[in-house]
Amino acid sequence: MSSAASLLRTQIEASLANRIPGALTMRPMTAPETIPIGIGELDQQSVAIPRGCLTEVCGSSSSGRTTLLLSLIREVTQKGECCALVDTSSAFDPHSALANGVHLGRLLCVRCAAPHPKLNPIEKALRASYCIISAGGFGLVVLDLADIETYRAQRIPLATWYRFQRAVESTSAAFVVMEKQPFAKSCASLVITLETQYSKWAPTLGQPQNPKLLTEAGFTARVSRSRIDVSRRKPASNSSTEFWVATSWAG
Repeated sequence: MSSAASLLRTQIEASLANRIPGALTMRPMTAPETIPIGIGELDQQSVAIPRGCLTEVCGSSSSGRTTLLLSLIREVTQKGECCALVDTSSAFDPHSALANGVHLGRLLCVRCAAPHPKLNPIEKALRASYCIISAGGFGLVVLDLADIETYRAQRIPLATWYRFQRAVESTSAAFVVMEKQPFAKSCASLVITLETQYSKWAPTLGQPQNPKLLTEAGFTARVSRSRIDVSRRKPASNSSTEFWVATSWAG
């Protein structure tokens, strides 16, 4: 590279340093270490969350997002690592997490729904996520945008996702974004799309009009995009895996 081109690259990187550190620096690609999700059917198919990468988990309401999230946090906290959950809409329920085996003492939950004079919840969540990733010390950082309206999440600039990608790739943390749809595009190393397959409901005692109880639900997890290699077993794009969950009161 000529000295003039090298100087130009240095100047460009310096001007973008606050937003995109090392924007033009090439980094070698290596197979990342992964975190098992903790759902047997997915673990058997080598569907795992890569460290040092941005992963998107997408799906509509009641598609298994919370089940996957709590299982993943349980896996990390039970192994002695700390997790951070940036809760954009304050939807996290610690009682459900505790019932699913999450070690709450190793979980930092940042709630962003409270009013702020200058920042909306999404802006607060993005800032908090970047600060947590940059600070280090967490094995898993989750940004929960799942309950945010799609049109609002679509307004997040691609440069923001690229900034997250560059920030997390120099750490041992896995960065997971929960959404209705994928928005990070090429910045995501793995995209998992969840869909509901079936649900079973049992009648309660009493009158026929009494509400029914959910006893079991089945879901499909599809790997929409994968750029990781797990022990030379790479989940193929559009490959699907089915899993099911039974409620505690199902007996």
